[in-house]
Amino acid sequence: MTWTVHTCLITLAILCVWQAEVAETCRCIWRLPQEQFCSAGIVMKAKVLGEIKVGKTKHGRFRIKEYNIKQLKMFKGKCTKINTVSTNPSSSMCGITLKSNTEYLLSGSLRDGKMHVNSCGFVKQWDKLTDSEREGVVSNYELGCGCKIVHCYSSPCAASTSAECLWGDEATETTLFGIRTTDYTCTMKSDKSCAWCKNGGKNCIDLKDA
Repeated sequence: MTWTVHTCLITLAILCVWQAEVAETCRCIWRLPQEQFCSAGIVMKAKVLGEIKVGKTKHGRFRIKEYNIKQLKMFKGKCTKINTVSTNPSSSMCGITLKSNTEYLLSGSLRDGKMHVNSCGFVKQWDKLTDSEREGVVSNYELGCGCKIVHCYSSPCAASTSAECLWGDEATETTLFGIRTTDYTCTMKSDKSCAWCKNGGKNCIDLKDA
């Protein structure tokens, strides 16, 4: 085997490994906590009791890991009592690591009677939630699950229907959306229109206020 051919084979091997690593990189679309809440099948407060690794492959790797939990409060999802929560084994596969003897807000999906969570969902230590996030989870977020939050990437930006709330970054922000409405919730009002509101549907900012 010539030096050139040997070098090419090594280069190809490195590229294959690099592509495999890239393919396994976790990618999440950034969403507001309310969007994560509304898209989740289950949202609850739970205390993590300990980790259980399960599902070894023939190479000795774990395909999934589970945690024993104590369910404290269910905010979304009608199901039987959940005692375990599962996640993928590595962060590159959007898996997460939970601390034992710690209370969490967990949001995820129900699979074969078990709750599954990942790093793209709303998973956060309970004592690290902001006051707005805690209030939203407990009572306000669900009021806007029939609304659509539209992310604005350029200005001007307008809602196409009354059932939309606009959200933009610093470059596109107006008084109607963006960081100024961090403490607000996209809420569906009695007339089925949506707006950023405080206090469970009161103190709303409407599109007509622009």
